[in-house]
Amino acid sequence: MNVISKDKKEKTAQPGLGSSFNKVWVAAIASSWGDGVQMAALPLLAIQLTTDPLLIGAVGAIGTLPWFLLGLPAGALVDRWDRRKVMLRADLVRFTILTLLTLAVLTDHANITLLIAAGFALGCGDIFFDISAQAVLPVVVTGDQALIRANSRISAAQINGEQLAGPPIGGVLFSLSHSLPFLGNALSFLISALCVNSLKGNFANPPTTQPTTSLRTEVAEGLRWLLKHRVLRTLAGTAAIGNLVFTAKMSLLVLLAKNQLGLGDIGYGLLLSSTAVGAFIGSFLSAPISKKIQVGTMRCVGMSIEGLAVLGLGLTTSPWIAGAMMATIGFSMSVQIVIVGALRQRLAPTEIRGRVLSASRLISLMGAPFGGILAGYLASTTSLRTPFITGGLLMIIVALASLPALSNHAIQQATNETTPTEPSEETADTEPSEETPDTTPKHATSK
Repeated sequence: MNVISKDKKEKTAQPGLGSSFNKVWVAAIASSWGDGVQMAALPLLAIQLTTDPLLIGAVGAIGTLPWFLLGLPAGALVDRWDRRKVMLRADLVRFTILTLLTLAVLTDHANITLLIAAGFALGCGDIFFDISAQAVLPVVVTGDQALIRANSRISAAQINGEQLAGPPIGGVLFSLSHSLPFLGNALSFLISALCVNSLKGNFANPPTTQPTTSLRTEVAEGLRWLLKHRVLRTLAGTAAIGNLVFTAKMSLLVLLAKNQLGLGDIGYGLLLSSTAVGAFIGSFLSAPISKKIQVGTMRCVGMSIEGLAVLGLGLTTSPWIAGAMMATIGFSMSVQIVIVGALRQRLAPTEIRGRVLSASRLISLMGAPFGGILAGYLASTTSLRTPFITGGLLMIIVALASLPALSNHAIQQATNETTPTEPSEETADTEPSEETPDTTPKHATSK
């Protein structure tokens, strides 16, 4: 009986993801904690420097602007260069910017213009690092389940650092010294750089005999490939709708909390944190869920659950139910981000993966700027409940409409077309060679 139990455990035990992934993971943990600390400290410093709401809002929003300006060319450049070196340089540039910002705060030379410029520069670094990290992940781990587990761990690290632990620590550090949060974030990028620098091998695309094309042509190639791919195109489009609804919900949540739920400032903070708690749990359960539910079913059901939860937010007057709805939204979003992210990485050809992922990310973000505007218009012309009810119904309708393109059969067919050979069970979690990692394209050329 003991022998049978031992054999069963050996069959079900999951091998590690390898030291190369662990280095990427530690880098993600360090930078996510630093980002969370800075997320709380940056607006706190801004209100020390100006009382202009427009400038304070600009400090918070400037970090997303580089995605719309540089997202597509950054993806093409990442495909041209060694992705490990891109990650390393992005870390070092962000370390330098934050070190200079720390010195400016210490010497009372910080001003709102400097904060906006630093936020923009840090956002540029984020683009190159994030695209490169997403493109590197399918190289340092192999196998579908291993890729989902890797994305799950990184997602958990990001949620924990950026949403749960980081912001409170940032507030405490800022209260001790205005420079401490920025110094802490600078050190986090230094730790990340050391981890990335220890990765061995060449993470560039294999040399090609084809003539060099312009950056514009390469950007167009990645965007065109994405728009022709039915599954990835639909995933990007549904994500854009999801971001539109999410932004609309978040822009009016404070009014909902105070006027409809009767919450104060602390209650509003707890309502916000419930989303992060749900997302943190979802990041850990995404791998087991992926074994039970196929990705097509998970995507459509997940969007429908989010829609019902947003609808529930608009209808309830109970803070407890609202908290449960927020946690449900966070949980569903986290599971989808991990599993759908792994699918994008598998389906995007290695040689244009950076461009495809950056184009997918850009399309996904397009819904966000309009969410707050539409929500404000609906709330002002009808009622506060209307944007939540409308947004929830929209997500359910989009989920059902996407079923043909995101059916399990359609996704399996797309996987078969782009992945001629699947890695064996024995090699699924093995680490690439220390000298030359396997960067041979695993997908045929056709986020």
